[in-house]
Amino acid sequence: MAERKIFAGGRLKRLRQRLGLSQTQMAGEIGVSPSYLNLIERNQRPLTVQVLLKLSGVYGVDVAELSGDGGGTVEALKEAFADPLLLGEIASPAELSDFADAAPNAARGMIRLFKAYREAMERLSDLSQSMAASGAPQMALASRLPFQRAAAYFEERGPWFPPIEEAAEALAGELKPRDDPAEALKAYLKARFRIDIRILPAHVMPVEQLRYDRHSLRLFISERVPLLERPTLLARQAALLGHGALLDRLTEEAGLAETEAARICRSGFAGRLAEAILAPAGRLAPAARDMRFDVMGLAQRFVLAPSRIMARLAAIGASDIHDVPPAFVITLDASGATILRIPGAGFPFPRTAPLCARLPLFDDLVPGRPVAADLQLADGSVFQATALAELGPADAALPPPRRLSLIGRRRSADEESNGHTPRPIGVTCRLCERNDCAYRLHPPVAQTSGFQDHVVGAADHELTG
Repeated sequence: MAERKIFAGGRLKRLRQRLGLSQTQMAGEIGVSPSYLNLIERNQRPLTVQVLLKLSGVYGVDVAELSGDGGGTVEALKEAFADPLLLGEIASPAELSDFADAAPNAARGMIRLFKAYREAMERLSDLSQSMAASGAPQMALASRLPFQRAAAYFEERGPWFPPIEEAAEALAGELKPRDDPAEALKAYLKARFRIDIRILPAHVMPVEQLRYDRHSLRLFISERVPLLERPTLLARQAALLGHGALLDRLTEEAGLAETEAARICRSGFAGRLAEAILAPAGRLAPAARDMRFDVMGLAQRFVLAPSRIMARLAAIGASDIHDVPPAFVITLDASGATILRIPGAGFPFPRTAPLCARLPLFDDLVPGRPVAADLQLADGSVFQATALAELGPADAALPPPRRLSLIGRRRSADEESNGHTPRPIGVTCRLCERNDCAYRLHPPVAQTSGFQDHVVGAADHELTG
């Protein structure tokens, strides 16, 4: 298992100063060199588990005091300083880390203030659109906010939920045969809940994908549902019927006051439990390593849609216990609206602006054919990414819905590339200062756009020299 890397130089320095020790004295007492201790305090080396245990044994400090995860705070601060309002005050990652370490309460206060500001801007935008559409304000925002609150909870909480993983591992161990999850789940639902599963023609179920009749104990699935999605529907039903108490407890712990937000949150937990049942961490993690994170191959092995495999890999990567690298995932519908977003690996997702059009999400994706690309941000960090398109249930009158998904993980400096020339990308146009970009939609906030009468550049908003 990979050792967890903790960068807590500020906390370690404050501990040393509180004890009245020099770097040389502390280094000698914990068995490291003064130069190495200096690098740790400057966040140029991680605070390893061995050093943490030595600090705890020598000075009697609580390990949690030094190993507390400030990564979420730093990522939230990065998001706040990426907002155009604060663009002139953009801080370096090291400065933000120092701020989070030196004044954690002030950092959390700023994050809360930024979230309140962002929510106020979203409500103002909704109100403006409503007034423009009808000529009078219509306070219908409450019907939309519950879903946003539930989605925000999952994004901020992270994708790894130990109770879900434990329940999924236990149920997955009961399913037989393992190589046919649809038949295994049918047998489980029949034996445990006396439920019969029927596949109905599309003209009988033209809209719904699944319907459970409690009175007749029958579960109907439309034949429009792709074969790769049917086990997920069955696993979700098994989760709802067999783990209702767990779903209720997790929903209560989420603390969403609105009834509808809580209901949406509970449904989200059921979906995550279903995915974990079909691809339990104990089996998916070693398979992913053996198959070099081949999303399509893993989807075939676990009979789970590739986008769901991506979500599972991101969840396992966030656990820090299965030796799977952290990953970020985003899924869009055909209109570009965000369906799922799982932050990770330090990739900066913009919230209030469109994604960079250079992402392989926007390539000419053919369903079932993934596109691999190395992505390089302006700071030099490189991410290995895989994008793919999926089609939803077919409809007689309309083309099937299309979903676009992207998973990526950070490539370390000593890791070989996949043979792809890194594709330069930006966070979003307003924060990107790259020149000669034909994909640019907006000029960067920090520079003025140079309109010239007799010159047409790569985009309408060329940067001045």
